[in-house]
Amino acid sequence: MDWNTFTLGEALARNASDRPDALAIIDGPERISYAQLDHRVDALAHGLRDLGIGRGEHVAVWLTNCADWVACWVACARIGAVVVPINTRFKTDEVRYILKQSDARALVMMDRFWNIDFLGMAREMMPGVANMTPGALHADDLPMLRSLIVWKDVQAPGFFSLNEIAGRGEARVAAGATLPEAHAEDPIVIVYTSGTTGHPKGAMHSHILLRNAANMARAERVFADDVLLGHMPFYHVAGCVAQVALSMMAGCTLVPVPHWVADDVLDIIERERVTIFGGIPTHFIDCLDALRKKPRDTTCLKSAWIGGAPVTPEIALAAREALTIEGLQCTYGMTETTACTALSEWDAPLEVLCDNKGKPIGDFELSIRDSQGREMPVNREGELWVRGHIVMLGYYRNPEATAEVMTPDGWFRTGDLALFDEHGYLKTTGRLKEMFIVGGSNAYPAEIERMLQSHPKVKQVVVVGVPDHRLGEVGHAFVQLHDAPEGEEHEEAAAQALIEYCRSHMADYKVPRRICFVDEFPRTPTGKIQRFLLARQARAPAQVTP
Repeated sequence: MDWNTFTLGEALARNASDRPDALAIIDGPERISYAQLDHRVDALAHGLRDLGIGRGEHVAVWLTNCADWVACWVACARIGAVVVPINTRFKTDEVRYILKQSDARALVMMDRFWNIDFLGMAREMMPGVANMTPGALHADDLPMLRSLIVWKDVQAPGFFSLNEIAGRGEARVAAGATLPEAHAEDPIVIVYTSGTTGHPKGAMHSHILLRNAANMARAERVFADDVLLGHMPFYHVAGCVAQVALSMMAGCTLVPVPHWVADDVLDIIERERVTIFGGIPTHFIDCLDALRKKPRDTTCLKSAWIGGAPVTPEIALAAREALTIEGLQCTYGMTETTACTALSEWDAPLEVLCDNKGKPIGDFELSIRDSQGREMPVNREGELWVRGHIVMLGYYRNPEATAEVMTPDGWFRTGDLALFDEHGYLKTTGRLKEMFIVGGSNAYPAEIERMLQSHPKVKQVVVVGVPDHRLGEVGHAFVQLHDAPEGEEHEEAAAQALIEYCRSHMADYKVPRRICFVDEFPRTPTGKIQRFLLARQARAPAQVTP
């Protein structure tokens, strides 16, 4: 296969031609064949063209995991447009920032889900939308956004429905309209990941990400007759690449899961005979707990990857035995490196898995470097650098941030500490950055601190990650107030008020689980806050979340 010309749209078309009646997606009661998905994608692609979406333009997608999400992505890829996935847990200000920074021309979204009023947030971002003409919207702080599209056949003043757009596309198809040619080097997705400055950065990837999706499918032994559980959020690189793109490359069946509830997921695994699973340790812990209360038949499971947080022997052994997984593989990757960089072998011994080791899964380069950029020998720790087809094109409209992580000769500096052992295994050992991972989602102290410091009573904040049994890590905030509360009861009330303030302004995984008030911060002689001392205090046994 010529990866320099192969595209996401072609991957779907190939499956529709070779196996038209094979199931592509099981979305609740809806069962969609590859031929039906290909037809739906074509109609949607033509509909977006009719709306004025052209090559290189950006379409934001604010949907939970579903067939529509997949159709939107492949449709955009077919016309040379770029999908900008938006975290479904984001609040209004977070979404507004992504829409503005990404130059999104259209937003495809839900109306209401999880009892959340997504339409209400959209109306807040686009005041007076009900009196505007769909397709000709305008807001001063979102100058590029022209169209709001609600999924399915939902009707709302000022909004298109997704079915309406597809219907317009059907008419174009019937009239003999054709689509422009897509090019493999074109960007097809911008996945936003927060940076240490607290502002999200959009990592751009082209159709070349399919090459890594194919490598993942090979390493995980995913074939056309497999059924893959799509529970990782599609707005996350693990969802869109390791599940959606991988299923397109393998030609298998994808089962999107709109909301993680272990009992529901186990029912799906049993009912649909899911063979391919994967996720963060939290997913496995939740399933094991649910199985103890109500056994299910999971003997259909064949393969699963586990990553995003350290893997313990207890979790790995229990997952293999209780979930009857034949091949359990430890994975390492990043948003900027197309989801998966290294994976332990299918039949690797348990000690390899639990030592968080893996081997590169493709023909790209990995190097361990010291602080001067010099290559380190075997078993010597340093920063992991990556170069090759898995590396992002760069951060959208952020050349400064791109230059900070990309060397002139194409190396991406991951910011992660790692080493290669004498057997060729890559072992990640820590992070140079201050980021911590909550249930598989990256949380960045600077972003949380910036939001907390917007509270009128807060003077200064330092946030660190602390261990958590279920989620891997959670946030612990040290807060200095302008006027400190007197007495334990008032401190508790003030802490709870700040936590509620966080919940109303940012995604739940970013919200600190514990707040500690301080009169002063430990500082260096030059006045810099000594974060490592606060982190040590927060991680003391008495402070660790049970």
